[in-house]
Amino acid sequence: MNLSDLNWVKDGKYRILVLETLENKNLISSEIANELDINRASMSRILTLMTDKGLISQTKSNSRTVTYSITKKGKEILQEMMK
Repeated sequence: MNLSDLNWVKDGKYRILVLETLENKNLISSEIANELDINRASMSRILTLMTDKGLISQTKSNSRTVTYSITKKGKEILQEMMK
């Protein structure tokens, strides 16, 4: 696990919450935003950054809906944060 990625997650208020939210279920952006009580534009920026870091992944459907899920790397960081 990359220590800089762990520190990056710790540095953001919602990053760990996103990982926890996606730990057991895949959700679309608006569902995550609703669960965390954050506006959709902010959630979109957070999800883009987390996808770029490889902590979450996205799956696009034919209806242009994007579903997010936690990656192996994201799970490892989440487990490390729970220690």
